[in-house]
Amino acid sequence: MRRRVKGQGSRVKVINLNKKYNLSVLFLKKIVLDILKVLKNLRGAELEVIFLDDAAIKTLNKRYRGNDSATDVLSFLLPRLEFGEERLLGEIFISLDRARHNARVFGTRLEDEITLYTIHGILHLAGYDDETNLRKRFMSKRESQILEHLCKSRNLSKVLTRR
Repeated sequence: MRRRVKGQGSRVKVINLNKKYNLSVLFLKKIVLDILKVLKNLRGAELEVIFLDDAAIKTLNKRYRGNDSATDVLSFLLPRLEFGEERLLGEIFISLDRARHNARVFGTRLEDEITLYTIHGILHLAGYDDETNLRKRFMSKRESQILEHLCKSRNLSKVLTRR
């Protein structure tokens, strides 16, 4: 399903290319819009969030980052001008296989991992990075704040749907 959801001038597309998992695309779009509301500087953004398997994200990671391994999330930013205003155009790729693996390792729920990776990818697009320990701690704290906000307003168990 590739319907767009609009909110706060933002446009979001969620695409699930991982055939092992069914996702609630509409619910995930609403989560992305909630995250964009919290990060006020990203209102009006156009985002695509694409869910993959480990093999597909490994290919992207090798091609664009030079790392020959699977990763949890990749973000790509392409600013563009529209009607004299700069608008953010971004793509976020998330490995559902990594999310499942990490949920087992860290004793978390798969829904929370998926949401955390979505937050992480959006924060990268907003200019956050995790290249140093200090920046990583700052970004991690912001991720936790946003996740806590989402958990208060949404039942994250709706991220996944049954086959």
